[in-house]
Amino acid sequence: MQRVEKLELPTSFPVGPVHVFIVFGEKLTLIDTGLNLDQAWKDLNDGLHTLDVRLEDLDQIVLTHHHNDHAGMLHRILEVQPSIDVYTHENTKIYLQDKEFSKWSGEYFDKLFYEFGLPKKIIDSFTFRKKNRRTIDGITFHDILHEGATVPGMQGWQVIETKGHSMDHISLYCPEDELFLCGDHIIQDMHAGIFLDAPLQGEPRPKMLIEYIRDLEKCKKLPAKLTYSSHGPEFTNLPKVIDEELRNIDHRIVRTVEALKKLGGKGTGFEIIQEMYQKRLNKAIVSFMFEIFSVLQLLEVKNRVVVEKVNGVYQYRLVE
Repeated sequence: MQRVEKLELPTSFPVGPVHVFIVFGEKLTLIDTGLNLDQAWKDLNDGLHTLDVRLEDLDQIVLTHHHNDHAGMLHRILEVQPSIDVYTHENTKIYLQDKEFSKWSGEYFDKLFYEFGLPKKIIDSFTFRKKNRRTIDGITFHDILHEGATVPGMQGWQVIETKGHSMDHISLYCPEDELFLCGDHIIQDMHAGIFLDAPLQGEPRPKMLIEYIRDLEKCKKLPAKLTYSSHGPEFTNLPKVIDEELRNIDHRIVRTVEALKKLGGKGTGFEIIQEMYQKRLNKAIVSFMFEIFSVLQLLEVKNRVVVEKVNGVYQYRLVE
């Protein structure tokens, strides 16, 4: 049985603590790094100490995706272990290192948020962060973690692309022991969330929810005895947890259609999320926008809504 140890690190996010994992295989592997907080750095070092491991003992790092609570302390670890191998999905390397992509990403969301009808102050705040995202220089990422790949130094572990939460998200599965490390793709009793990523230049806009549902269905077929999630507890009933997430998605689709009906069958994206979330809107307006934009994409593909632009802003109309 492969030895997998979990360390819980604090975040400043509503989702709560994040888990990183140590896999004791051919090589000592750290899965994700945690958010860049002083307390998280202390907890990471203290947690390794309880396992009789130091940062200097790590052979390699695998990132499930580029979000700050998963890759945020990578630069700190590199200061201790500058030659450590880091394995990622090919998109992760772009998100973390490519300054031109960061600039393009900000411009992309400038336009998308305007098209969705969001207020200018929200647009300016979010896209500034995208344009000025910290990049990690001076490191070579091994970007071989695509669907079906085997992770070097982790004998028996296979890569499963699990997009939707992000466009670079991967999970790891060990068939021999039926262990599944699912990152943020699945969280028990909590919606994992859709986070939009800008497409690589020249590529079409991704349909994140459609990708997410497809990959949930793929994971549902895995004979996993134990699933480790980056948030919340590990669980043994993977198909049941996925079915609950799929029901939550169906509920969100129904609520989106109901909101459009209340708006007279037609409205902008911003009007739809105002109708749906009302008093909660200002607490997480960008997250709501990501979620409902992806739902509207799915409804358009299913021919349940028609989209047209009016003065540069999308108008969504229910198909009777």
